[in-house]
Amino acid sequence: MMTRWLFSSLVLGLLSPLITTNSLTVSAETQPIAYKMAQPCNNCLHLVPSGISNQQKNPIYFLRVYHQGQLLYTFETVAGRHFTQNRNRHQAGTEAPLPDGNYGISSHSVPGTLVEVGGRFLPVYPRFSTGRTALGIHYDPSYNKGNGEDGTAGCIGLSSRQNFATLLSFVETHKPQLLIVDIQ
Repeated sequence: MMTRWLFSSLVLGLLSPLITTNSLTVSAETQPIAYKMAQPCNNCLHLVPSGISNQQKNPIYFLRVYHQGQLLYTFETVAGRHFTQNRNRHQAGTEAPLPDGNYGISSHSVPGTLVEVGGRFLPVYPRFSTGRTALGIHYDPSYNKGNGEDGTAGCIGLSSRQNFATLLSFVETHKPQLLIVDIQ
């Protein structure tokens, strides 16, 4: 475990206190400096690349949760699958990660309609023109499992049910209005 943390820290830069995720220990600020916001948003979510992949070769993204300008949580997530990362992110049906940009966030979750959504789904709405619809945030029940279902069809998939419950509680309590996707 220490070797993996040390490697991540050397490659990505150790910039803040450590957090422990499902599969590895990383810094809460391990993304390259280029992804650092000039000023943290007051009450928002920010999706950034981590520079690492899970055991199923899917890129890991960090979903950062800010409240009153302070980073409260950093969640390990996936978006798309390793073989969909370079597909057109604005075209429906590609199952690529959601496009970069600003999204509105629903103030409450809805029941998931597919097993791979993990029961609940938090819709997000692009504030820009795109061919993508039905995007959101959910728990990925196949995260890092060798069942061929790890990853998402483009949504943000959290790595654990507990992390998704924490995120939903934050959303229902603080009602953030903005998701910034900055992964490409």
